Amino acid sequence: MKKVIQRSVGTACAACLLVTGTADAQIAKGATKFLGNITTSGQVRSDFGKYWNQITGENEHKWASVEGTRNKMNWGGGDKIYTYAKENNIPWKFHTLVWGSQYPGWMDGLSTADQKKEITEWFDAVAQKYPDCPMIDVVNEAYMSNPNDFNAGKHAPPKWRDALGGTGATGFDWIITAFKMARERWPNAILIYNDYNTLEWGNEITWIKQIIPKLIAAGAPIDAVGFQAHGLKGTSASTLKSRLDDIANAIKVPMYITEYDIGETNDGAQKSNFEAHIPVMWNHPQVAGITVWGYIVGKTWVNGTGLMTDAGQERSALVWLKDFIAKNPNPPCPKVGPAVPTISPVKRTTMPLAKQPALSVKDMKGKLILGVEKNGQFIRINGQM
Repeated sequence: MKKVIQRSVGTACAACLLVTGTADAQIAKGATKFLGNITTSGQVRSDFGKYWNQITGENEHKWASVEGTRNKMNWGGGDKIYTYAKENNIPWKFHTLVWGSQYPGWMDGLSTADQKKEITEWFDAVAQKYPDCPMIDVVNEAYMSNPNDFNAGKHAPPKWRDALGGTGATGFDWIITAFKMARERWPNAILIYNDYNTLEWGNEITWIKQIIPKLIAAGAPIDAVGFQAHGLKGTSASTLKSRLDDIANAIKVPMYITEYDIGETNDGAQKSNFEAHIPVMWNHPQVAGITVWGYIVGKTWVNGTGLMTDAGQERSALVWLKDFIAKNPNPPCPKVGPAVPTISPVKRTTMPLAKQPALSVKDMKGKLILGVEKNGQFIRINGQM
């Protein structure tokens, strides 16, 4: 919207940490999960750091925003987000690589071969620009009720999915390809599948529970799933918790709430929804962080979702949110990071370390190191290569 493999549990966690930085008193500063938000009309407001400690671009990193004209890249808006996150030591997310909306219109007129070439160039350009990106929405809103019928009920899968391998055995092999391409370029980033209605509607809930394990089993390095949560207005706390528990048990990867908002001009009604939803999401052991989708009244994508006026007057939901997080700074948080292969011990004839065949492998930070095998274990024999 506008707007199998073992998993590492340590080095790449962008959520389960004490997020510090910036002199402003962010709502979730020092908490075990982040509470983030997005840019406002293409800008990072001066009051952003007073409230939020994670940032996502509403539109700045979408393909159409960057490469609306073929081979002419505009990184201006995206660089503001990157620079702000770096200067204030908070996590940021690239939103998004593959999406069937807000992509360059010129893609529709290309052959499948040329589309594949352009997708590869897009991935390469982003990787060159942001090689240390911590979190990425690799694929956004791909739900299809029937992957073999593009006219059936769907969200926003790309028309050019055949350029990524088409439906294949899973019905969504193109998603597998996209995630593999992302992992090749960002070995340490948290790779996320993001969608809407997957906490709200039965068909989409069933689909997400089935497709994520299926894609992972087929080789897609999906580290986490993002739930936009735009449509939770009126959902009870007990219903939301039941759905989160059910989904977490099925997909078995960490979850993010990525675009939460409540479109309600009545302050009391908006606050009541926040009171029902935020504690469930914040305290859920498989939810790694929450991003609210906009906060300035009159400058959000849906009327009524703003939490404060342009002049800084806070609505009741924001006042409550600040108090709740302050009183609950240590919710349980899953460890989330990139999928990494397990190195199996290799048996060799014993010989002096200096004369044994050397092995070059990547450590948990993706750096190449040199070593040898001894007694079934890897022994490092030099520094970084």
